[in-house]
Amino acid sequence: MIAMLGTGALFVGLAIAEKKGWFELDFEKVEAVVKIGMSAGIAGGLLYFISKLPMMFL
Repeated sequence: MIAMLGTGALFVGLAIAEKKGWFELDFEKVEAVVKIGMSAGIAGGLLYFISKLPMMFL
């Protein structure tokens, strides 16, 4: 459920940014923001998974 909401928010955010023309400004800057956002999302997902592991095995 969380993954579906996060993916939906990502696609909506990308659509809004594309419509406003933010991707045309500076490609390196946009690329850095996208990479940082993806890294934060992956790290958050891993931390959530690690926090749920003890409940799975008890």
